[in-house]
Amino acid sequence: MFKEGITGTLMSMEKSNQTKLGFEVWFPFVREHMMQIREGSLVAVRNFSSSDTEHRYSVLRITSAMPTHYALMTGKDGYPGFMEEAARSASKDWEQKKPIEDTTKIRCDAVPTNLEIRKPRMGTGSGGGQPEIASESSMSMPGERVRVLDDDWTGRVINRGLQQMEGVIKLGTLTNSPKVDILALWDSMIRTHFGVFAYTNAGKSNLLSTLASELFNNEPGRKVKMVVYDLMGEYGALLVDMLYNVENARIVCLSPYAVPDSVRQFWKTPHDSGVLEQAARKIIGTTILPKRLVSEKDKFLKPVRSLLQDGKIRLLSLDGSTLEDLLGDLLDGADSSSATQDLVKQTRERIEERPDATASNVDGIINFLEGHPSHLGGTGKIKAKGLNESMLACLHRELQIIREGEEIDTKFKISMDEMTADLNNDDASSLYVIQDGNDVSVRTFSNKLGSRMLNTRRRQGRLSPTVSFVYDEADQFIAQDDKQQLGMRDSKYVAEQLARRGRKYGLGIGIATQRIIYLATNILGQPHTYFVSRLPRETDRTRIQEAFGLSDEAMQESLRFGAGQWLLMSHSATGMDGIPIPIQLPDANDRIIRFLDAMVNE
Repeated sequence: MFKEGITGTLMSMEKSNQTKLGFEVWFPFVREHMMQIREGSLVAVRNFSSSDTEHRYSVLRITSAMPTHYALMTGKDGYPGFMEEAARSASKDWEQKKPIEDTTKIRCDAVPTNLEIRKPRMGTGSGGGQPEIASESSMSMPGERVRVLDDDWTGRVINRGLQQMEGVIKLGTLTNSPKVDILALWDSMIRTHFGVFAYTNAGKSNLLSTLASELFNNEPGRKVKMVVYDLMGEYGALLVDMLYNVENARIVCLSPYAVPDSVRQFWKTPHDSGVLEQAARKIIGTTILPKRLVSEKDKFLKPVRSLLQDGKIRLLSLDGSTLEDLLGDLLDGADSSSATQDLVKQTRERIEERPDATASNVDGIINFLEGHPSHLGGTGKIKAKGLNESMLACLHRELQIIREGEEIDTKFKISMDEMTADLNNDDASSLYVIQDGNDVSVRTFSNKLGSRMLNTRRRQGRLSPTVSFVYDEADQFIAQDDKQQLGMRDSKYVAEQLARRGRKYGLGIGIATQRIIYLATNILGQPHTYFVSRLPRETDRTRIQEAFGLSDEAMQESLRFGAGQWLLMSHSATGMDGIPIPIQLPDANDRIIRFLDAMVNE
């Protein structure tokens, strides 16, 4: 249960506004122990509920561990020569292999996990019973011995109750002990929403790729649905193996102009091998690759060719769409002036007569708007002219898309209705990566798809399958200030609805961003699971602390994280509710390189 040869002392405890109690623990200094007592280590100390028949050990989590020498604690304000000599002398004590010098200690800060280990005393009649983990029943005893849990019991505490449950995935390992797996309930994690927060280059996209891999790969009977809104065009590479292996996996382009000309040409003439080769190379050339994958660029050619041939890179079709779908937001947001409302009324009358978004119907509305008096403006019609121009711009763009789409083979198109039906299908897993060169189009699409899914689930009373809508660069979808960017109000509205009501219908959101301070606070407070890495700005760290009641030490811990290291906190998906767990995740690049090598060698 405990690591041998490591025993410390609980020196003090005090009240904490963030974690209720904070503790200070001293261990005798041994150089080897510095590798075993680290941030995230779990230690146990007897509490006041212990009795004659049973030991009860409160489990604490180390948040910082610092080697300390008494000769160096007086500061650096003394005579320089003396202070330098004292430091050199003290450095020799760091080499000790046994705790023989009382001048050195490992001083640790710790916080409660709210759990305890109950162990029957030997020779009390119940001495044959097995230790068990339970909720903490009392406070730790100051002055008591503190022991470090071994890997086995660390895993038992962190994954309490999960080892024998169904629907569990392995996320990674404990940062200071690769032998301890970190498990999570996948359905709870995505149904009750999750967030990924870290600064640039900390690996947010890498984490999302790893998470998707764990969700889709590990259990054949598991049916997972995921929609990734990809503003940067990077998930075609980061999820290339999922796109290739998952039958219902698609990259969905919202406009024919979101892809290179050669891709559109291939969609029109799919049997031309020369066009296929050129299209595949253009896709690879316009996809953002992580640094480690740049040297593997040529290996993407074979899987991308396959994705094109198999119809896994598709254009969003307007088949089944209506003119209300295209103009509804503009008409609903029109001002109340009489000239504008007259234009709204007349436009809606024409939409009712010919509602389908076909080329001829769109052309008819364009002719009507261009011939309407508001098109010329004039006194009292300035606002109406603005609405007229906005609708014309929208319709001209959509007319181009419709006409371009008419020339594309139906194998390479997918409609909103098809996506909605698939996301409500319990029989298969699905992955959709949504891409476009226009951020406004992605935001608007997220509103329409999310709203359809909520309305469908609500009407049908459906709870499954579980769908996760992942907003990468979430501050571009759910910003506090939704007036500065077009389409922001639409994407923010549906994200709020999903965050508040989605879990009732098996719909969750995932949000990933480096600037937490910009996110709408009513959405930020909804995720039950957080992954946090380096956040150099104090304002961003404060938001996380408030959400989970974390200590300053716990957040400072994340500043020291290396690649792939995260602080995992969850109120529903992990064995320790609301307790931060330092986790090392696998590098998604390694997985992708293995996939690419296997493709090349086939």
